[in-house]
Amino acid sequence: MIYVDTGSRDPYFNFGAEYYFAAERDLGDPVFLLWSTEPTLMIGKYQDIYGEIDLPYARDHGINVVRRLSGGGTIYTDPGGFQYSFILRGGGESIDFDGFIEPVVAALRRLGIPAGRSGRNDILLGGRKISGNAQYKLRGATVHHGSLLFSTDIEEMTRASTPPDYKISSKSIRSVRDRVTNISEYPGVTLTAEEFPRALIGAMEEETGTMRTYRLTKDDRERIAALGDVHFRARDAIFSRAPKFDIEKTCRTPGGTVTVSFSVKDGAVAAAEATGDFFAADGSDAFSFLVGTPFEKEALREKIKNAPLSLWGVDAGELADAMTEGL
Repeated sequence: MIYVDTGSRDPYFNFGAEYYFAAERDLGDPVFLLWSTEPTLMIGKYQDIYGEIDLPYARDHGINVVRRLSGGGTIYTDPGGFQYSFILRGGGESIDFDGFIEPVVAALRRLGIPAGRSGRNDILLGGRKISGNAQYKLRGATVHHGSLLFSTDIEEMTRASTPPDYKISSKSIRSVRDRVTNISEYPGVTLTAEEFPRALIGAMEEETGTMRTYRLTKDDRERIAALGDVHFRARDAIFSRAPKFDIEKTCRTPGGTVTVSFSVKDGAVAAAEATGDFFAADGSDAFSFLVGTPFEKEALREKIKNAPLSLWGVDAGELADAMTEGL
């Protein structure tokens, strides 16, 4: 097995490294990556981004958002959490977690951390989750990746990964704490967040046999950065892979109540129809001009505020604010 240290906390670069070693750079042996990031929300391939996270909160607090190429649920990670990736050329077409999770569990146990499996893709410690795993196939390679909660800010994880329509409460945060835990909080764990990755790599080497290190070259880094930008950092990579969904927004004005039903596909408005007790010359088609607009706050606000709307008694600025609240 070959260990590659990306030397980066940029999630887009690190996912680009996964892509690079899976699709382009064959080192001849399975590749193992272990990395951490700045605060980041990692969305599953098939998830609706607007229904899974608090996107405005993430933007306001500088939390990165990235869409993985694997399925599964949303993961929040920060410098107190770690991501590991196994990249194996070949490996068949079926999804198989066992051969990748077991070495991680065994390595943790070598460090005196009594981890265990739960279900198909979780790792538990003391009955609570410390790791989730996902997997995908790319150009004949198997990419298996997972997370490890070491000293992650769980309150921030809860806040950022809860959609704005769901009211945050201390009860909900306690509920999350009942299900997850940090490795650093387990009795007897003395490793720091700085010591943990080196210790885990050493334990992985003992568990799997010889593990040599590959140093990224300048050419490697340039190509990885380019792949990360195209496949993970770009707006289309984050929003356009989202499944089609529908959402309603309502504005109550002196001219009546206006409810707009948006159909969103590939991150843009596919249809927009208005209902309510308002008066308008063009009726339910009043918002058809939004078709093709990116389903993002500033793009929608600008379009609505400057549109020649024929809604009696409805202020365009007020309407724009209501239609984009929570985006």
